[in-house]
Amino acid sequence: MRPNDAPEGLQIKRISLKESSAMKIAFFNIGQPHLALEILSAIAKQEGHIVRGLHAPTLFKEGLTREFKRLAEFFNYDKSLLSKQLEVFQPDLVAFSVVTYYYKLSLYYAEMCKKICPRTKIVFGGIHVSCCPDVVIAHPAVDYIVIGEGEIAFLEIIKHIERGQPPEPIVNTWYKTGGGSLIKGKQIGFIQNLDSLPHYDKEIIPDFYLWKHYYLTITSRGCPYNCSYCFNHYFKNLPEESSPYVRRRSVKHVIEELVLAKKKYNFRLIEFWDDIFILDKVWLREFLDAYKKEIAVPFKCYIHVNLFDEETAVLLKEAGCRWVDFGIQHINEAYRKKYLRRPETNAQIANTLKILKKHGIVSFADYIVALPGDTLAHNEEARLFFVENTPDIIEPYWMSYHPKTDIIQKGLEEKILDEDMINLIDQGYNPNSYFAGALGAQDFHQEYYFIFKVLPALPRFLRKRLTYDVSKRIPYGIKILIYIYSIYFLAIKHKSPRVKAFTLYITRYLFYVLKSKYFPKKLIDDCRVP
Repeated sequence: MRPNDAPEGLQIKRISLKESSAMKIAFFNIGQPHLALEILSAIAKQEGHIVRGLHAPTLFKEGLTREFKRLAEFFNYDKSLLSKQLEVFQPDLVAFSVVTYYYKLSLYYAEMCKKICPRTKIVFGGIHVSCCPDVVIAHPAVDYIVIGEGEIAFLEIIKHIERGQPPEPIVNTWYKTGGGSLIKGKQIGFIQNLDSLPHYDKEIIPDFYLWKHYYLTITSRGCPYNCSYCFNHYFKNLPEESSPYVRRRSVKHVIEELVLAKKKYNFRLIEFWDDIFILDKVWLREFLDAYKKEIAVPFKCYIHVNLFDEETAVLLKEAGCRWVDFGIQHINEAYRKKYLRRPETNAQIANTLKILKKHGIVSFADYIVALPGDTLAHNEEARLFFVENTPDIIEPYWMSYHPKTDIIQKGLEEKILDEDMINLIDQGYNPNSYFAGALGAQDFHQEYYFIFKVLPALPRFLRKRLTYDVSKRIPYGIKILIYIYSIYFLAIKHKSPRVKAFTLYITRYLFYVLKSKYFPKKLIDDCRVP
């Protein structure tokens, strides 16, 4: 079956709800903008509802950046402003998209919403909710939870509230009745016709698009691989009926979005957030041909070494691809295959790096530090590999355990985790972020994290000399300086889109927070309904 030939029920049907009274819906965005909220906002607007975005910055205290408490305090959002926005808007429904790291914070804001607007309904969706539905629905502030894809369920929840909440099941949804009963809907198949979805609403938080530089989108859903540390292997098995997990928008639909967005925002860089952008070479060739003609803006995407070759590199380069990101995660082939379920070989990794350098495409290589059972010998093996096959930028990430991922079993075997810790992770108490250490990490992991991060910034003769023993002898203060130098040297050298985006991210937050602290009236007035 082709994606656009989806059976009824597996696509968004454009049925207007405008004949009924419009609902007031708030989308609560915590941290960076969420594509999930952007598309749900677009759907709600398409159906005639009144939409507002509520934003809670988390800069310097989130899982995607290092935590700096003093800076986090400065960038702390004025919660009284959120209270006033809620008081003015009085939403009928407030939606949250929740990942594990933000789960506790999401509950805090959900409780705030309930306190200020007691009659509002709270819906939680997202990866953490899909993995831990029993935990999430048990919280008194949460009325509905969406498990799996949310577009069809979200429309049904809106209609359910409009009808006075009759005790009927809703697809992909659990909810609590007024009498305290829990009603669970069927888990239907994944949406096959992604073209039936509207384009992302990039103005849900308007102030974030004052600087017209970076545009984030996605052309597909799903991943064909089953990496043990990733949610995909669990998420793809949620439906009760057989349903293809990997799906893609048509070339026409994606180009239409980008043409409209380019005209509106005049962006200068695109990042495609697909798990594997190069998955289908036939689609890729057609898309890149249209992209060169219609968009012609530098872009970054995600690849997989199993699917990468010389032809793909040429296609990407000619279309304007300047950067690619791909996972290595662990360099020992036996460990990688057995515990991470990644079948690629080191020869394939080395060949990918060679091809990328040949065609002048900047390589970002992701590597997980302190995986369960990871040894000093493994890390030294990785150092020697990177000395001979150096990516343009190595992105080391500390191991972070997420609910329902199979790598948890290895953590149990290594006695890094126990049942109590797993329960805490399900509750959102996981103390680690990708940048702040890992459960079970040893002293040598700190040294190799530093080595991997700075290695590409060093001259080749110094790369060989930066051994584990040498790293241990470098004073901490000097390491910090080298670390910072490496980040900015590589960012400037390779015109890193991440650093550009992060710089804009900080700038936007700075203006947004200052505006919220000293000029809150407009932000409050924006929430008023005419």
